[in-house]
Amino acid sequence: MKYVVRFLKVVISIVVIGGIVSLFQGQISGSLVLLMQNLKELVLKIIHPSDFTFNPGGKAEYSVFPAILEYYRFSFMILALGFFLSFMVALTFTYITFYLPFKMRTAVSRMVGIFEAIPDIFIIVVTQLLFVAIFKKTGILVFDVAGAYERPFILPLVTYTILPSIMLYRIMLLIFTDEMQKPYVELAKGKGLEKGSILLVHVFRNSLVSVSNHSKVIISFMLSNLVMLEILFNLYGITWFIIENPRFEIAVLGILMLFLPIFLIETLTGVLVKRFTGEEIVE
Repeated sequence: MKYVVRFLKVVISIVVIGGIVSLFQGQISGSLVLLMQNLKELVLKIIHPSDFTFNPGGKAEYSVFPAILEYYRFSFMILALGFFLSFMVALTFTYITFYLPFKMRTAVSRMVGIFEAIPDIFIIVVTQLLFVAIFKKTGILVFDVAGAYERPFILPLVTYTILPSIMLYRIMLLIFTDEMQKPYVELAKGKGLEKGSILLVHVFRNSLVSVSNHSKVIISFMLSNLVMLEILFNLYGITWFIIENPRFEIAVLGILMLFLPIFLIETLTGVLVKRFTGEEIVE
C-alpha cells in the first residue's frame, strides 16, 4: 500500500508542476482558472493517452502514439544500460582496489574524488574530440561521434557511463571499507575464507542497502545528463522529442514514461534487498 501512495504522490506532483508550467507557455498568465482548466485537460489526456498530439514542423496535428515510443525506447535503453555498466565497472574496480596495498588504495580514493569533480559536458566534448583525433591520424573510425539521421550508440553509451562509474566506485569504496572493519569480516577470515569471497558474498550483501540508497542519486544525475547527451550526440531520444515539441503536456507525458519503469525497478529492488538483508531502503 505504501508503494501505491508514494507512486500517486509523485504522479500528482508531476502533473501539478506541469500545470503550473503551462501558465508560462506562450504568454505568462497567473490565472487560477486557466491553471485548473489545463490540469483538467492534462488529467483527461493521461486517462486517454491517444488524445496527446504534436505538430511536427508546425503542420498538421498527429497523435503522439506510437511515434513517441521509438524515442522513449532508445532513451530508456541508454539510461538502463548506462546504469548497469556503471554499476558493474564500479563493482569490478572496487574488487580490484581491495587487493592493492593500503597506501595505494588511499591514493586511488583521493584521485577518484578529483575525477568526480570534472564537469560532465567536459567529458562528453573531450571524448568526442579524442575519437575525431584518432580518426584524423589513423583513418579508423572507432565509433560514430554524432549522428545526422542515424543514431550513434556505443560512444554515447561509453561517455554516459564515465561519471556515474566514478561516483559509484567512490561510494562503493567508502561503504566496503566501512564493512571490512566489522567483526563478521574478521570471523570470516578466521574461518579461512578468501578475501574475494568475503568481498563479493558477505560484504557486498551487507552493503546492498547503502549502495541502493546512493543509487537513487546516481539515477537522478544520469537523467539530468540525458538531455545534454541527446543534444550533443544527436540521439533523437525522448528528451530531444520534448525539446522539439515544447508543449507542457508532452513534457509531462515524457517524464511520466521515464518515471514509471524506474519506480517499478526501484520498488522491486527494495523488496529483494529487504528479503536478502532484512533491511529497508530509505525512500
